[in-house]
Amino acid sequence: MNETRAREQQDALSARARRMLDAAPAILCVVGLDQRRLIAHNAALARSLGCTGEELSTRGVEALSDRIHPDDMAGLAAGAERLKAARDGEVIEGELRARGREGDERIFAVRAEVFGRSEDGTAREIFLSAEDVTERKRREQRLHRSEALLATFCDHAPVLLYAKDREGAFLLVSRSVEALVGATPGSMLGKTDRDFFPSEVASIYNDVDDLVRRNDAPFEAEDPVPDAGGEKTFYSIKFPLRGEGIPEGAVAGISIDITRVKAAEREREAARDELIAAQQDTIRELVTPLLPIAEGVLVMPLIGFFDGARASRIIETLLQGVERHAARIAIIDITGVKAVDVQVAEMLVHAARAVGLLGAQVVLTGIQPAIAQTLIELDVDLRGLVTAGTLRGGIAYALKRT
Repeated sequence: MNETRAREQQDALSARARRMLDAAPAILCVVGLDQRRLIAHNAALARSLGCTGEELSTRGVEALSDRIHPDDMAGLAAGAERLKAARDGEVIEGELRARGREGDERIFAVRAEVFGRSEDGTAREIFLSAEDVTERKRREQRLHRSEALLATFCDHAPVLLYAKDREGAFLLVSRSVEALVGATPGSMLGKTDRDFFPSEVASIYNDVDDLVRRNDAPFEAEDPVPDAGGEKTFYSIKFPLRGEGIPEGAVAGISIDITRVKAAEREREAARDELIAAQQDTIRELVTPLLPIAEGVLVMPLIGFFDGARASRIIETLLQGVERHAARIAIIDITGVKAVDVQVAEMLVHAARAVGLLGAQVVLTGIQPAIAQTLIELDVDLRGLVTAGTLRGGIAYALKRT
C-alpha cells in the first residue's frame, strides 16, 4: 500500500516537473553525443522551431540540424568537441541561427554543459539550454545603428551639439564644439564650461541651463562665444533632456553660428540709415527750396503747413543760402501757405532778424488778405521786413535794389 502511494506521489511529482519544464520559455534538452540522439526535451523546443512531436521522436537531432543555419554548423561541431574535454560544471556558450516556426531566421543564445559521462569519464550526454534573442539582437542592432548615426552627425554637423548633466558636465559634444575650443576628440566629456571658457562666459551658459531646468521648457537666445579670431555670436536653443538612462536634470542644446548673419544685419542697418539720411536731405531740399534768380537775390517759395522742425529747417536753409551766395536780398514767398499762426509768424520774424545780421534784407511776398488780417490780429512785429503783394513785385523790388 505504501509502495503504491509512493509511486503515485512520484508520478505526480514527475508530471508536475514535466509541466514546469514545458511551461518554461527557454529551450531545454539533453542530447546524446555517442549516437547523436535527442534524449529529452521540453515543449519550448517544438514551439520555437516549429517541429512536431513525431518529427522530434523519430528524427531527433537530424530534425534540429535541418533547421540550423549551414554557416553555423561548423561552430556547433567545434563546441561539441570542446564539451567532450570539458570538466563538470564547465559551460560552453555561443550563438547560432535557426529557422523558426514561422520560417524566419531566429537567433538563439545557447549554453551547453556535460550532463552525463561514460564509465571511462568521457562526455556521453550534454544538457543544452537556448533562448531566442532575436528581438534583443535586433534592438541592439538598431541601437548601434542609431549610435553610429548620431556619432556621424556629431562628427560632421556644422552646428554645435551638446548635452550636460545637472552639474554641467558634458555628456555629449559634437566635433564642432571640440574644434571651437581646441579640444581633442572625447576630451570634453565629464568636464564643464569653466574648463574651456572664461568664467564670466561660463556663468552665462550655466544661468541659461538653470533657467531651462527650472522652467522645464526650451529657451532660445543669442550667445557670445570667445574665438581666436574674435567673438562669435551663436543662436542657441536649449531644452530639457529626458529618456531612459538619461540622468535627471540633463540639458541639451543646439547652437548655430550667426556671426556673419549679424554682421550682414549691421551692414544693412548702416546702409538703411544712410539711405534714410539721404532721403531726409532730399526731402528738406524739396520742402525748403532756395532759388538764386539774380546776383545777390534769392527766392524761397513756401507751401503747405508748418511745424517747429520745418520752421527751424527753413531758417537754417535761408541763412546758409544767404551766406553761400553772398545775397543782399532774400525773398520769402508765402503764396502757397495755407494758414498763418503764431508759429509761422514768429518764424518769419526770426528769419528776417537772422538774415539782417548777415547784412541782407528779407522781402515777404504773397500775403493774402486773410493772412494779413491774421498777422494784424496776432500783433506781429514785421519791422525789418519789406512786403510785396506778389512774387513778381518782390522780384522787381529786389532787382532795383541790386
